[in-house]
Amino acid sequence: MRHLFIPLCFIVFLFSSCIKQNEGLTFKDLSYGTDQRNKIDVYLPFHRDTNTAMVLLVHGGGWVAGDKGDWGQEILNEFLNSGYAVSSMNYRYACGDFHKQMEDIGNAIDFMRTKAEGWNINGNKFGLMGGSAGGHLVLLYAHAYDSTDVVKTVVSIVGPTDLTDPLFQQYANNWGIGYVFPALLGDTYQNNPQVYEDASPIYNYSNVPTFFIYGGLDNLVPAQQGISMFDTLTLHGIIADTTVFNNAGHDVFGPLQVNKQQVYDEINLWLDLYLNN
Repeated sequence: MRHLFIPLCFIVFLFSSCIKQNEGLTFKDLSYGTDQRNKIDVYLPFHRDTNTAMVLLVHGGGWVAGDKGDWGQEILNEFLNSGYAVSSMNYRYACGDFHKQMEDIGNAIDFMRTKAEGWNINGNKFGLMGGSAGGHLVLLYAHAYDSTDVVKTVVSIVGPTDLTDPLFQQYANNWGIGYVFPALLGDTYQNNPQVYEDASPIYNYSNVPTFFIYGGLDNLVPAQQGISMFDTLTLHGIIADTTVFNNAGHDVFGPLQVNKQQVYDEINLWLDLYLNN
C-alpha cells in the first residue's frame, strides 16, 4: 500500500426495528444513549460466531453535519461479505467540547459489547473507520480514549490529524467553514492552542495499527495530515500504512470512481491483517 480522502462532509458514500434478511440481521436506530443523536444501525452477517469482529463506521460532515446513513449500502455489503458485523453511528454534533464525541463513540461501543453475546459476535474485537471529520474522531478515540482496549485497528479516510496545522486551517477558511474549529473545541486557536493540540490525534498516539487514506489533490484536508501521523507512528514502532491517490481530492474514489475498488480492497486487506485474526 502507498500513500489517499472525502468533503469534511464526504462520505458517501422508522422506527427502531430489527429486519431479517437473507444475509443476516439488521437493527435500525438503536439507542445507545439519551441524546436524540445517540442512534446506531447494526448489520450482522448470516454466518457469524463468537469470533466475528465489528466494524464501526463514523460519518463525516465537519463535526456539524452528516448522518449514519451517508455511508450507503455498498460499503456495508463490502464488509458483510467479508464476514464482519458492521455498525454505523450518529453522534452529537460539535458543541464546544470534543469530549462529547469521544463519549458517544465509547458509549456506542459499550452498548454493542452488552449485545455481543445475544448477537453471537465477539464483543472484544472492534475496528473503527471514519471519513473526514469522522476519520479524525476515530483516530482520536482509538489512540487516546479506548480505555478497554477493544479497538484493534483504525482506518481514517481523509481524516484530519493535526488541528493546529495552519495549512489545514487555511483550507477550511477557503471553504468558508473555519467556524467548525471553535464549534468543536470551544475556542479559537489564537485563544487556546492547547485544546487544539489535545484534540489532535498526531499528538495523542498509542499502539494501534492504523491505516490512512488520502487524496493528493485534496484542498480541504491536506494529504500531509495523514502522512505526518504515519511518519510519527512508524518512527515509534507502531504499525501503520498510508495510501495517497494522486488523482483524487477529498473524494478518494477519484474521477468516475476509478479508485473505488482499490480503496475497498486495501481496507479489506488491512482489516484481514489486524482485525480478522
